[in-house]
Amino acid sequence: MMSGCATTAVFEQELAKTNTQTVLAFEETVFNKHEVKEAFGHYVGPTFRQHDPQRPDGRAAAMAAYQNLVTHVFPNSRLSVQRTVAQGNLVAAQGLWERNPGRSPGVAEVDIYRLENGRIIEHWNVAQELPADAP
Repeated sequence: MMSGCATTAVFEQELAKTNTQTVLAFEETVFNKHEVKEAFGHYVGPTFRQHDPQRPDGRAAAMAAYQNLVTHVFPNSRLSVQRTVAQGNLVAAQGLWERNPGRSPGVAEVDIYRLENGRIIEHWNVAQELPADAP
């Protein structure tokens, strides 16, 4: 029989794993399939807080901004996630966002998501443009 502490640890591991799958599916759907409405419908909660000061806050505004970004501004963009780190309701995904594949090195990003009831409800990120001569 598992102790309460072991049971809690197993629950936390499973929660982190499930939340990571949700985040990866969201990023794949938005940044590679460019299906923003579908991504928000499946993976984002009814309230959404955007902490990136360059993107609008709120679910509807964020969805419109992402749609514009991947449809009009960077229609050929691709995101490749290199690694994830998760703890409970928080998931960080580190990757390379190629906004103009083949024409620029891209942007190294870490996106941090907070989930509640299996849905993304908050997003933070840090990003760095890669120089043209990056190794």
